[in-house]
Amino acid sequence: MGALVLFAMAPRVTWRALVRLDARGRVAVVGGGVLLGLHFALFLGGLLATSLPAAAALVSLEPLAVVVAMWVAFGARPNVREQLGIALATAGAAVVARGAGHGEHTLLGDGLVVGAVVVYGAYVAFARWIGSAMPTTSYAACVFAVAACTLAIAVPLAPSDARIAPSAASWLAVLGLGLIPTAVGHTLLQRAARRAPASIVALVAPGETLGSIAIGAAMGAWPSKIEWLGAVILVIGASVAVLGAKDARM
Repeated sequence: MGALVLFAMAPRVTWRALVRLDARGRVAVVGGGVLLGLHFALFLGGLLATSLPAAAALVSLEPLAVVVAMWVAFGARPNVREQLGIALATAGAAVVARGAGHGEHTLLGDGLVVGAVVVYGAYVAFARWIGSAMPTTSYAACVFAVAACTLAIAVPLAPSDARIAPSAASWLAVLGLGLIPTAVGHTLLQRAARRAPASIVALVAPGETLGSIAIGAAMGAWPSKIEWLGAVILVIGASVAVLGAKDARM
């Protein structure tokens, strides 16, 4: 859905940009799409095999995955203040996840979620690697299309009890996920990954945690005390990281 929406916005520009790509650009498009699809497949598979609190806690490691991937791929080592801010934001997200309660989890499910976290860091690095070889919107449309193909290949591997006919409400939820978090959210993430410091890009993941708290509060699901505590730690960490990145650019 995200690919169709973005392609419809600028079909000629996207097609021309795709045709003009060199070998490196094609690798970035295909690699980024496969990694994004694999990220979704691993996370959803892990979520089926482990508890929601365990999955939420493990996903809070995504900032670390982004920083490590950027460091390995581009030598973008964060300074001390950025490292401290990322650590605090990650800890805050983990505290919020603990507020979700407890549940049974398995080693397989936890391993799949950790795999999704590692792949996420590589996916963000690919978005930076393509540089200015392709407009962000065009790149995102192609990446989402490859990701959809990757997920289609993975569907037969899903457990039989997970392959059920979705209801009308489920289709609406899928449509919303395709339009907002994917077409809008991941496109903005890819744009930021090209230019922003690694520490700032890494804050997207804990920012999602904070956003979910705000949305839940707006819908009447008021955060618990431990979720408030985690949110405060997250905001402090994000502020420290942003100020550290600003000082590094001055």
